[in-house]
Amino acid sequence: MTKQPLAQFELIAFDALPTMPVYMEQLLQIVNQTLAPLEIPAVTKTMVNSYVKQHFFSRPDGRQYTRNHIAAVLIVTLLKHDFSLGTISQAILKIRDSRKIAIRYTQFATAFEKALRQTPVTITSQDAMTQAIQFAAQTVAYHLLTEQALG
Repeated sequence: MTKQPLAQFELIAFDALPTMPVYMEQLLQIVNQTLAPLEIPAVTKTMVNSYVKQHFFSRPDGRQYTRNHIAAVLIVTLLKHDFSLGTISQAILKIRDSRKIAIRYTQFATAFEKALRQTPVTITSQDAMTQAIQFAAQTVAYHLLTEQALG
């Protein structure tokens, strides 16, 4: 199997995430299939349960996870290789409290994909959260590009 260049990677769009709640196995399948081209460790049930216990997101309703849960797991999985869980938790809580989950997820995805394509990410917003999201996305992308360059 030939390795897909990172420049071709696309994070699943928020609107493409399931609108109907999914069970744990489906969540894991979506997250792990989406992130597989990045060759990062797979997400496990234990990890997701840990994220719930650490309040990265709310408990599932009747063992079913929403698109917001899926988005959070995708982002936490990407961020945890470069940021402390405390920093991630602080960011997730601010985003959740702002009720702008879809917007913030899209901002992250856009900045992440641009950085993987080595396209400059122009930081024009004065909004501190937008800047933090863009910086974090670039950090993760450049980390992955560095690992790929080193072989």
